[in-house]
Amino acid sequence: MARSGPSSGSGEQAALFFGGIGLAVLGVWVPLQIADPPGYDGAGPVGAVLSLFTGKVQWTGECTLVLVAELLVLLTLAGAGWLLWRRLRGRRPRIDRKARHMARRGDLDRLTPEAVRASAARLRPSLTEPISPADSGIPLCEALPSGTPLRLDWESTGLDLAGPRRGKTTTRIIPGIVEAPGPVLSTSNKPDVLDATRGVRETKGKVWIGDPQGLSGIDQEFWIDYLRPVTSITDARRLAEAFSAGERTDGKNEWDLYAEALLATLILAAAASGRTLLDVYDWTTKPGDDEPALLLEQHGHGGPASPASALWGNINKPDKFRGSIYGTAQEMLVCLQEPRYQRWVTPQPGLPEFKPEEFVVSTDTLYLVSEGGPGSPAPLIAALVDAVHEAGSRAAMRMPGRRLDPPLPSFLDEVANIVRIKRLPQQFSFYGSRGLPIVAALQNYAQGVGVWGKEGMEALFAATNVVTYSGGIKDPTFLRMISELIGDRDVMVRSVSTGRSGRSVSQQTRKERILTVAELAALAFGRTIVIPSGAPVVLGRSIPWQEGPHAQAIRDSLARFDPAGEHYDAGLAPVPDLDLNVAADLDSVFGEGSSSR
Repeated sequence: MARSGPSSGSGEQAALFFGGIGLAVLGVWVPLQIADPPGYDGAGPVGAVLSLFTGKVQWTGECTLVLVAELLVLLTLAGAGWLLWRRLRGRRPRIDRKARHMARRGDLDRLTPEAVRASAARLRPSLTEPISPADSGIPLCEALPSGTPLRLDWESTGLDLAGPRRGKTTTRIIPGIVEAPGPVLSTSNKPDVLDATRGVRETKGKVWIGDPQGLSGIDQEFWIDYLRPVTSITDARRLAEAFSAGERTDGKNEWDLYAEALLATLILAAAASGRTLLDVYDWTTKPGDDEPALLLEQHGHGGPASPASALWGNINKPDKFRGSIYGTAQEMLVCLQEPRYQRWVTPQPGLPEFKPEEFVVSTDTLYLVSEGGPGSPAPLIAALVDAVHEAGSRAAMRMPGRRLDPPLPSFLDEVANIVRIKRLPQQFSFYGSRGLPIVAALQNYAQGVGVWGKEGMEALFAATNVVTYSGGIKDPTFLRMISELIGDRDVMVRSVSTGRSGRSVSQQTRKERILTVAELAALAFGRTIVIPSGAPVVLGRSIPWQEGPHAQAIRDSLARFDPAGEHYDAGLAPVPDLDLNVAADLDSVFGEGSSSR
């Protein structure tokens, strides 16, 4: 996509030429007006200059003194302006001057305050005027150069791509969680989000903290019956998929599909008979045990082409084949060997049961904290996230417009490590349409390819309503794709040649990338590239929670749970309000950024 932009074309050169003549005329007229030399009759600038050149007006020494004083004043003002420009320009990232070649305010008709407010009025029938920004959507960033605050509406999804320590938590996740009007789901591999937002969310509803590994230092507060919603083989397959994708870190092996199908039948047998996931694990260690097959038959899941018949087929396979299938299924549930995780999936005295179907229609908050890797509780985290989304989708079907109201946003940080849901790329946009907007964060594009494959990651990227890139990624292939999406701008190139006939000047337009791969790799901290569906790319400034309306409440939360937990980088600070169009023009005046050749 080519964008027209400022260049040193003939129109600008003509304007500079005639502007220079006008300034020269004024510069001569002012001394005449002040000194009032012989022959001067008070004529205007043009008449006075003509009279001077025709000899009707005499130029005197006093006129020269005024002219010198005039030039000194102009030079002083120009120098002061130059110093001011250098100071302001130096505090703004260089990339800001590229903003005027990207999306304009009129291009962002789905992200502006007016647009998301109108969308909220349509999507959430329970709202009444005036609709607050928090009720309108999820905070995104501030568009440059206009300064317009941008938000996702309640049916849009977001994908954040940024390297480590690029401000995702400070500028996106924390503000989104504290502003959410209804229930919120948050995943992370460390308790920083929990500490910063827990105190705020406690004022809106119950806070559920799921931290099987104890990373936050908080003891177990609830347990989950993962088998409660399983009433069919389809439900069982969903849960089996979560364990299959959540535990595998080295790609699929040849037994995965067989093991996943086996696991689904064992899960259904346990759910139908009132057993737990621990029973499912035990069955995977006993390839010849026919108890689960008999339970399926006893509870109405037998007969031809049934889950019971499929399980009998696995039980009766040759020993070596059967052993490989059961061994792979056991590996998918290996996290259940850890006693701490066993308590997570079985009833515990004095602890409440977390019920997804109740959570999705509340104003509660669910924090899930886990590290990924083999043997971690990541499969349990992924399975619970999937259960919440499925419960939310079912609840939405009973509401006006078939959308949750209030909506349930999910902020899935470290999604590739701890929320490895196989069907996420296919369900991303669907959940948005049900009032379950997801904002997923990846450290790089390749991380997503490693979980969902090349086609799956392409599907996720395409299904996302707004993709953001906030720097810190050095993958040339990914950055080249972003550069192409940003597009080109038109640059006027001037060529000068000398021949027998004299000197000739020619001008032509050429295409130039607005942002190169190198510029994207070096993206300034606090800047984000926003890629909306169906609109030009926009450059944005990330807004830290310290600038938001809940800053004090977040600080109070940190004071309670992590007094040293506030993180703020100077790169996120606002910069002087220098119009970026003016800045680019000044660049050309002072000899930087000119597109002449």
